[in-house]
Amino acid sequence: MTARLLAVLLLLAGPSFARADAPANVPAKPATTPADKVNAEPIDRQPYRIELHLVADPSARIDESSRENLVDRWRDLVHRFIGASWSISVAPRPSPLVGDGLARLKADAITGFDPALDKIWLVWVDSDPEDGGLVFSGREYDVATRWLGPLQQQKAPSRRDLPRSLFAISRNLFSPSALITGQEGGRALLKVRGSALAPASDLGAVVVKGTTFIPLRLVSMKDDSVRISRIAYTYLVAESIEGSSARCAIVSAFRDPLTQRISRPNTLAALGVKAGDSPLHLRFVTKTDKTPAAGYTLTERAVPDGVAREVGMTDRSGRILVEPGTTRALVKLRLLAGGSEPLAEFPIMPGESSEEREVAVDPLPLAAKYQVRLDALRDEVVDQVALRGRLERMMQSRVDGDEWDGLDALLKEYAALPAPATFTENLTKMKDEATKQAYETSKSTVLTKNLQAQFSDLQALIDGYLSNEAYGAYSEVLQKKKKDVADAAKLTAKKKAARPAPAEAPTVAETPPAPAPKAAPPAPAPKSVPKAPPKNDSGVPF
Repeated sequence: MTARLLAVLLLLAGPSFARADAPANVPAKPATTPADKVNAEPIDRQPYRIELHLVADPSARIDESSRENLVDRWRDLVHRFIGASWSISVAPRPSPLVGDGLARLKADAITGFDPALDKIWLVWVDSDPEDGGLVFSGREYDVATRWLGPLQQQKAPSRRDLPRSLFAISRNLFSPSALITGQEGGRALLKVRGSALAPASDLGAVVVKGTTFIPLRLVSMKDDSVRISRIAYTYLVAESIEGSSARCAIVSAFRDPLTQRISRPNTLAALGVKAGDSPLHLRFVTKTDKTPAAGYTLTERAVPDGVAREVGMTDRSGRILVEPGTTRALVKLRLLAGGSEPLAEFPIMPGESSEEREVAVDPLPLAAKYQVRLDALRDEVVDQVALRGRLERMMQSRVDGDEWDGLDALLKEYAALPAPATFTENLTKMKDEATKQAYETSKSTVLTKNLQAQFSDLQALIDGYLSNEAYGAYSEVLQKKKKDVADAAKLTAKKKAARPAPAEAPTVAETPPAPAPKAAPPAPAPKSVPKAPPKNDSGVPF
């Protein structure tokens, strides 16, 4: 390890970093190493020297007296809740860079600050047009690394809340620094600066669980300079804190981002990063000819196992804007072709930078083609699963209601559906075709890991949900019912045939029935009898 690199490591607490995003082969600024710095206290016991540059817009109506009162009350909150880890000073003449263009400020434009400082806080106070209050906007500039942090905003609904709002945005601006001392069990071990200083309250802890860092590599060059570069698409998230050491999970788009297989002497450091309030500007291009990757879907999910949500689709130029959402922690972005084939996946901090970032991807045209065909076949399988489920429920209702004719009609409709073997044959044919094309071409990947997994998942879907077991079961029920009806009919007929005939009367000679007696003629009406003459008692006949 060269003397220059050793000096950089010893002076991590001071202006010893070069610009973190400097291009390769650009030497860092020589570190000034005063004699009294070499024997400085350990890094975990060194406070952060911070200078505040506070500027108010005229519309905020904060005069010099109000500004001094605000700063004094803010200092009281810092001493009360943070403690010794922050060594605060206020610039008597704030930097002219502080203004409404803070979000567009570039790190290259920031010059002329005292190299003995560690951090510069640029804070702008303006009126809030939404609710009539005030809003603080700020960015942190790390003097050692020349790293300009993301834009942070904090609203103050009333003037009584100004000190608390300034304190809140100060906590959001602050980003700790650390040395990466090693790796253990797939985790990075960090020695965090100022973490051994007792905080005034829980709010004053320099590092807590969930604190996120970006790793930096310090490389000693041949000219005895130190080049510091950021390890791209890699973050360290604190999982546990043990004294002044933090055990961090490594979240990266690469397999071994903290590798030590570097030809030049090097070491690793880290700088804290927090989610910002400005949108991310991304532009996706193809790796081969740098043409825009247009029409691809971008999703995001919180690390480590958040639910994915769709951000949007890249435009004709391959650009997409990722607005800051409710997630104030590390997320993973994924660019998809065909709705599910990942072309790129990388972690990023929301609102980390307002500068446009270009991401090169392999469009995987052949894999995307099979992805579309696979999605179409999956849709057919899902439709068949839903249709078969509906018919099975209807058949069960027919069985429960003893509607056997209706069950027979549904079974005929079920039998007319495509057989499960048809989908298996189509899937096998597609996979064999993709495998053959993968051997024949070397220009583009065909069978990606994602595509192979989806082939297996679709086959499992066919095997698990498409079968003729339900058809066979209901057919058996119907046949059993028909058999029971037929057996019952036969048994009824057999019983009727075996029933004995009723007993008959003995046979006798039949005699013709006697003729009915003729009716006697009516008797003649009696003739009229003359009346007897009256009796003559005298004996005379007249």
